[in-house]
Amino acid sequence: MALKLACIPAYNEEKTISEIVKKCLNYVDKVLVCDDGSTDNTAKLAKENGAQVISHKKNQGYGAAIASLFESAQNQNADIMVTIDGDGQHDPDQIPVLMDILTQHNVDVVIGSRFLDNQTSTPRYRKHGIKIITSAANYGTNLPVSDAQSGFRAYSKNAIMSIHPTEQGMAVSTEILLKISNKGLSLAEVPITVSYEGNTSKQHPVPHGIAVLVNTLKYISVKHPILFYGFPGIALVIIGSILGYQFLDAYLNRDLVLLGSLMASIVLFLAGTILCMTSVILFTMATLIRERY
Repeated sequence: MALKLACIPAYNEEKTISEIVKKCLNYVDKVLVCDDGSTDNTAKLAKENGAQVISHKKNQGYGAAIASLFESAQNQNADIMVTIDGDGQHDPDQIPVLMDILTQHNVDVVIGSRFLDNQTSTPRYRKHGIKIITSAANYGTNLPVSDAQSGFRAYSKNAIMSIHPTEQGMAVSTEILLKISNKGLSLAEVPITVSYEGNTSKQHPVPHGIAVLVNTLKYISVKHPILFYGFPGIALVIIGSILGYQFLDAYLNRDLVLLGSLMASIVLFLAGTILCMTSVILFTMATLIRERY
């Protein structure tokens, strides 16, 4: 019999965790809750309502909770794993929608998107931020998703066994997309509804969004090192060389010492050389990893 799991990362979610666990149990065989160092009764209430709880002694981050849930699902040899947030944004009654697409269309990963069919009234600032992050993620992964930051996802057995997240923060969503792309896993999206009642976010959206975008760009830069480091490095080397030529021309032909041009030339040339070397090293490493796996 296929084992279906609902996996919930949770940090101080005592107000919502009981209801989410109970609803999830209507559609899966077991609910796993990763209590990420909560200081309230999240773990206690999750257990009381029928969940198996994985506890972190201290708060490590959303990505760390997702990694623990993946590891547990792998150890239990799960056939289907559905990740769903513990703050009440996602509706557990939509779990069958994701699982049906996963099984009926034989895909490896299904993402519940807030932006398909305009079913969700996402706050404007949040919508724009997510779309910027999604655009960056799409470029880096070549996966045309509409909601790269959605935590409501379903994974097949193949995906569960293939994905091993390492990112501790919210950028784990992008990291997983990158690994889906690298592993050649198939992916689909379905529209979902999301509730923003009660201001469920625990972080200020601006620094939080910037942090996620920076980490997203980090993963993309590793996959496309020539574009992110090589081309800018070549540009800096060329500019540095031009400034160096100007210094030599002024010194040899006009007896002028343009110290500003000399210093700028040295700095830009060295910076460009370092970027070019970085791009070559990362490109070589990425190629070796792809050939190995």
